[in-house]
Amino acid sequence: MRICDLLDPRAILLNADVSNKEQAINTIVDLMAQTDCLNDPDRYRAAVFEREEKLSTGLGSGVAIPHAKSAGVSHPGLAAMVVPKGVDFDSLDGLPTNLIFLIASPHRASDAHLDVLARLSTLLISDDFRQSLTECKSVDEFLSIINQAESADLKEKEEKEQAKIEEAEAAAKESQASGTEVKPQKVYDIVAVTACPAGLSHTYMAAEALENKAKEMGISINIETDGAAGNRNRLLPEDIARAKAVIVAADRIVEMDRFIGKPLVRVGVVDGIRRPQELIEKALSPDCPRYQSGILTSPSSLFMRMYRHLMSGLTYIMPIAATAGILCALARLEFLQSTQLGFFLDRIGYSIGTILFPILSAFIAFSIRGRTALVAGFTGGVMADLSSSGVIGAVVNGFIGGGVSLFITSFAARFLRGHDAIVALLLYPLVGALGTSVLALFITDIPASFIDDAITALIDGASTPLLMLIGAFLSGMMSSDMGGPFNKIAYATGVLLLANCIPEIGPGSLVMAAIMAGGMVPPLAASLASFVGRPLFSKKEKENSIVALGKGLVFITEGVIPFLAFNPVKLRTVCVLTSALAGALSMMFRCSVCAPHGGIFIIPLCENAVMYFASIVIATVFGALGFIGVHLYENRKKRLLEEKK
Repeated sequence: MRICDLLDPRAILLNADVSNKEQAINTIVDLMAQTDCLNDPDRYRAAVFEREEKLSTGLGSGVAIPHAKSAGVSHPGLAAMVVPKGVDFDSLDGLPTNLIFLIASPHRASDAHLDVLARLSTLLISDDFRQSLTECKSVDEFLSIINQAESADLKEKEEKEQAKIEEAEAAAKESQASGTEVKPQKVYDIVAVTACPAGLSHTYMAAEALENKAKEMGISINIETDGAAGNRNRLLPEDIARAKAVIVAADRIVEMDRFIGKPLVRVGVVDGIRRPQELIEKALSPDCPRYQSGILTSPSSLFMRMYRHLMSGLTYIMPIAATAGILCALARLEFLQSTQLGFFLDRIGYSIGTILFPILSAFIAFSIRGRTALVAGFTGGVMADLSSSGVIGAVVNGFIGGGVSLFITSFAARFLRGHDAIVALLLYPLVGALGTSVLALFITDIPASFIDDAITALIDGASTPLLMLIGAFLSGMMSSDMGGPFNKIAYATGVLLLANCIPEIGPGSLVMAAIMAGGMVPPLAASLASFVGRPLFSKKEKENSIVALGKGLVFITEGVIPFLAFNPVKLRTVCVLTSALAGALSMMFRCSVCAPHGGIFIIPLCENAVMYFASIVIATVFGALGFIGVHLYENRKKRLLEEKK
C-alpha cells in the first residue's frame, strides 16, 4: 500500500484560506468527509478536537498532523491542506503552519495502513519535501511529489536491507572458512524508544528525526518504535547492554527497567522531533544521569510522574465508587427501605465501599513499582481506613507503599540474586506490608487525618456563599481546558472527596454533584442555542447539536468543542461562566450525587434531585443565551465591517 492509496484527490486543498486553528481543523475534516472513509463525520470531528486539546499536533517547521482514532471512521484515510498565508496552529516553534495532513484511523487499524502513515511522517522530516508540497500548483503535482519521494524512500530502505543481508552472508562465509561460528553483532552508540498515545505519526517522526540527526553526526543508533501497529523493532538485551546511552522520547508508559544502570534521557515524543541533536549530545555527555528503577533522572518531571500515579489509582476506583454509591442509593429509595431487597443492596454497596481506600492505595503503588507493590499499597489503604485518615491517608500511603516496594526490590536485586521465587512470594509482600504499616502508623496517618478532617469540616460547616464559591470554582475548572490539566484536577478532586464519604451521603457528594453539573451544561447549552437560534449557526454546528445534547446528558464536556471554533475565546468564557453557575446553584440547593459519573442516569438517585435538575436547566438556559449573544455580536460586527468596505 502506498501513501496515495489513502490520500483521495477529493481530500486535497491547495489554497486554503483559514484564519485560525479551529477553522483549519473544521475545513480539513470537511475535506475528509467528501470521501467515503467516514461514517460519522461529527463523531470523528469531535475526536480530532479532543485529541488536539491534549497536545497540539502543530509540530513546527510549518507542519501539523491532526489525527484521531474514532468509531466514526469506516476505513483509513488521509486529507491534505496547503495554507499559503499560514495559520497559527499552536505549533511548538510558534511559527505559522502551511502544510496540514489529517489522519483518520478506525479503532482496529490494519498494519498495512499504519506502515503508510509512518512512511508519510518520516518523509515530512525533509525540508525539501515540505517545500515542494507547499509550492504545488495542482493536485496531480501534489500526488506526484509524494509518489516520487515515497519511491525513493522505499528504494533506500530496500538497499539498507540488502546491505544487511550481504553483511550476514559474508560473515557466514567467513565462519565456514575459519571453521568457527562467527555471529556478527552490531554495536550501537545509542538505543532509543519513541512512543506517543495514538502511535500514528509522532512516534515515527521522532524516530526519523533521531535517526537522521545521528547519521549526520556520525553516531550509530537503533530505535524501537512503539506505535499503533505494535512494537516492530524491539530492542534486544544485547543491544541495550552494549549501547553507550539510551533516549526515551515517549508520552506514555514504556518498559523502563531494562535500562537500569544506563545513561538515560527521558523526554516527551515531541522533543524527539524538535531537539534530536540536543538529546543525542545530552545522552552521550559524561554528566548524563544513569537510570535507576523507578527513580527519575529529571527532577522537573517529578510532579507529572506523581500525577500519573494518582490518576492510575483513580482509574481503578471510579467503577468501584460508582457501584457502591448506586447500590446504597437504591437501597435508600422509599419503596425499598425496610425490605429484604433493600437490605441486600445496602449490605453489598457498603461492603464494596469499604475496599475503596485499599484499592486506591494498591493501584497507586502498582503504578510506581508493579505487582511487587500491590500488597504494600493495599496495606496502606487498610491503615488509612483503620486510622480514619480518609482519602488523604489512602493517597499518601499509596505512594509510601510504592516507595517501600521500590526500596525492597532494589535491595533484593542487588543482594539476593538467585532467590527470586522466595523473594517474590515472601519478602516483597511481607516486608512491604510491615514497612508501609510502620511508616503510616508513626508518620503519615496523623497529619493525613488532620488534613482530611479539616477538609471535611470546611465543606460540612461552610456557609451557603462559601459553598457556592467552592462549587463555582471547581465547576468552572471543568470547562477551562476540557480534557486538560485543570479539568482533570477538578474531576480528581470530586472523585477523591466522593470516595471519602461513600457509601454514605457526605460533603464529598456535594462537591461531586457540583462538578458533574459543571461538566454537563456546556454541551447542553450549545445544543439548546443551536436549536433556538438556528439561523445563527452553521450547517455543521446544527448537525452536531444532537451529538452535543447526548454527550452533555451523559457528562462528556468535550461535546461542546466543535461549537468553539466560531470564536474560541468568547465561547470558552461563556462555557466557564455557565459551568460555574451550575456548580454554584447545585451547592446552594445542597444537591449530592452517589457516583462519579453517569450524568442524567444518576439524577433520580440524587439527594434533592428536583433542584439539581433545576440547577442544570437554569445554567443551560444561561449558557444558551451566551452562545446566541456571541453569535449575534460577531455577526453584527462582521456586517458593519462589510458595510464600511
